[in-house]
Amino acid sequence: MRKLLGTLLATLSLVALGTAQFYSPPKGVVPGSGRIPSAAPASIRIDQRLGMVVSPDIEFTDSSGQKKTTGELFSKRPAILLMVFYKCTGVCTIELQNLQKTLRGLKKDDVGELYDLVVVSIDPDETPELATIKKEEFLKVYDREGAEKGMHFMVGDKKNIDRLADEVGFRFYQDPESLAITHPAGIMVISPQRMVTRYFLDQEYQARPLLESLKDARDEKVGVRDDRPFFMACINVDPLTGQRSLNVMNTVKTGFVATVIVLLASIILMNRNPKYKRVPLNKETADLDPNGQATEEKN
Repeated sequence: MRKLLGTLLATLSLVALGTAQFYSPPKGVVPGSGRIPSAAPASIRIDQRLGMVVSPDIEFTDSSGQKKTTGELFSKRPAILLMVFYKCTGVCTIELQNLQKTLRGLKKDDVGELYDLVVVSIDPDETPELATIKKEEFLKVYDREGAEKGMHFMVGDKKNIDRLADEVGFRFYQDPESLAITHPAGIMVISPQRMVTRYFLDQEYQARPLLESLKDARDEKVGVRDDRPFFMACINVDPLTGQRSLNVMNTVKTGFVATVIVLLASIILMNRNPKYKRVPLNKETADLDPNGQATEEKN
């Protein structure tokens, strides 16, 4: 039994290592590109580049059509960076909705005062008009007066999107034929000196840790790694049709880990529960104690 438990624990450790936040670019990755080439959705993830300073000259266009660089977007206050695409009907929508909820739980004057929100589209075909629609939808739900000054919904060309994605470790994939985009879920916190200080690798964000990370970023303090197993990006979303399909590799990986955990828990419970004790093979062995001595039947 101990050997079995040891084997299962070793297997679980290997799986955990396989799902940890390490990134090895597949063959054919062009240096400086956040995109994964060919059919490599299994490598889609967020590589935590804590302490990385974002270049100041990466250029995007905001919802009003004005050009802005990362030097302007990440300068006055700490910022929450979210990379999605606006036509997405999958995890992007969930991320935006959950972020709305979390930000509403903070003080009314936080956006534009304590921090900014920067949302960048990873689809180079999306327009400022589409960014405007998304920004208005977000502001309507957020419902805080003056919040628009601290919320920036951006679009950009492929070169600038890839540059930012690469610098913050955001690895995504867009199929060149179908244009379907697969990407991880998570947000990054950027300091006023453009340093990446914290990652939240999830599609749900707790208010207190996020607020604390923004205060740390204000002081240019790098936060801790998010070491939770990375199980996002299980869904591929076609931006043209909204049709969803499973990212098989990530789904199998997640299911395997869950199976091992359930199996381990079952074995532990069975060994602790008296009713699962070994049943005697025959009458003779039933009347012997563990030392081979005869025992008396107790009524």
